[in-house]
Amino acid sequence: MSGVNHHLLKLVNNMGLDLVFVDIDRSGIYYAREKIIFLSTKLLDENSDFEISHELGHCIKKHEELSAYYYATNSARNKLEFEANKIAIEILIFIWSNEYDLDKDQLNAVKFMEYYKIPWNLEGYVRESMQNYG
Repeated sequence: MSGVNHHLLKLVNNMGLDLVFVDIDRSGIYYAREKIIFLSTKLLDENSDFEISHELGHCIKKHEELSAYYYATNSARNKLEFEANKIAIEILIFIWSNEYDLDKDQLNAVKFMEYYKIPWNLEGYVRESMQNYG
């Protein structure tokens, strides 16, 4: 787990969670009952901070309590996934700006998204979050 950002790993640990890389067919999953974030071993050689933060978003929003809603419709699932993405982006903006000692006006959405491999369909929210940061 040497590739995982140490601030992010500390957050995972402070929340009482374990982070485990396993052979799964998806990028990651938060298993609330066992307080574990499982990530695909395919992410071991990549920057997996966005996926970790995304799963933390599910944990923070207690999405496990909404599992029936999550599986009810694609619209419901997409809403909860977007909520987790928003939390992930906010966590990573905080880490990135503090790690590199950046002021709000120094935040660059494109560099940020490329570094963390954030999907481009989230660019609008990244820019909005950067504008509202601090």
